[in-house]
Amino acid sequence: RVHKLVLNCCVGESGDRLTRASRVLEQLTGQQPILSKSRLTIRTFGIRRNEKISCHVTVRGDKAEEILERGLKVKEDELRSRNFFDTGNFGF
Repeated sequence: RVHKLVLNCCVGESGDRLTRASRVLEQLTGQQPILSKSRLTIRTFGIRRNEKISCHVTVRGDKAEEILERGLKVKEDELRSRNFFDTGNFGF
């Protein structure tokens, strides 16, 4: 049973790349993504504090299971052991 599925896309900068990532998440889920801001200024990466650098969507219920099945089909239903965490979560 899947309680919730969180799709996260961090591009590290605002602008065109973030808009494209947001559009991809919207096409995948049919929901409007939420834009996340950076907490700190990191000069080496060119990131300023409170700059929008990523987007995410939370999906629950049957739609979450459907999206997860499609994602695993792309990965050919095989994940490495390093993709799993001690808390029961996994990422790919």
